[in-house]
Amino acid sequence: MRRVISFGAYTFPSSVPDRGEVLRTNFGNGVPRTERLPGVDGGFDAYGADAMANEIGAVRFRFVLVADSAAAMSAARDAVMGMASYGRALLTIETSAGASRWTYAKINNIAMPTEHDAFSDKIGEVTIDWQVAYPRWFATAVGSPSAIAASGTATSATVTAGGNAVALPVITIDPGTAISAAGVRVQRLVSAVVVDEIVYGAALLATDVLVIHCKGLTVRKNGVDAYSTAFTALHPAWLRLKPGANTIRVILGVGETASVSVAWDDTWY
Repeated sequence: MRRVISFGAYTFPSSVPDRGEVLRTNFGNGVPRTERLPGVDGGFDAYGADAMANEIGAVRFRFVLVADSAAAMSAARDAVMGMASYGRALLTIETSAGASRWTYAKINNIAMPTEHDAFSDKIGEVTIDWQVAYPRWFATAVGSPSAIAASGTATSATVTAGGNAVALPVITIDPGTAISAAGVRVQRLVSAVVVDEIVYGAALLATDVLVIHCKGLTVRKNGVDAYSTAFTALHPAWLRLKPGANTIRVILGVGETASVSVAWDDTWY
């Protein structure tokens, strides 16, 4: 990680050597959070279950504002403090390799100490702390989704995800034929063993489009909410893509076909 590029509508000053920029995160924190259960002893602990991101993310960026005059510095400070009103907004960073990544964040604190002298009128250190509900970075480049031409009782394909953390995909099912009430199953296999499975156990017309958003935890048919008892998942994160090659299998009825699109953002800690 190198620096923060932007937060919401604010663009940070361009990187200048020896300007004291420091970017820190806790996204690699593997300590799970335990939820106490009222009325009973103990609590529920996810034990670091991947893709659930039950920890709270923190991002800290320290940089230096430089201005040509006291008036310019006052305007620059006002612009920085204005970020406190943004609420949840897009936070974009630059890596050491020059690539961009993003996440959603909310400012916890902006610190800009001053001593009201000629030095602080033209130069000032700023430290900003953000809170991140889902502590992962995502690729800003739009990748092409993997398309699976599913036909019959089992169609398998390899989907390769980048990054170093689990990615949660958007799965779009576009039937080529009517699908029976048994519905459609999408599975992820490891060494021929099903580790993730999502099931939409209801009929679909050839004209229907079903979209299952694993990160947003939504199911929509033809743009309308379709999350119901017809939908089930084997894992709380629904279906995960591990970094690298993933074996995805789609199960339909005999003679049924569908175009299945698996789209995701490459994900990093």
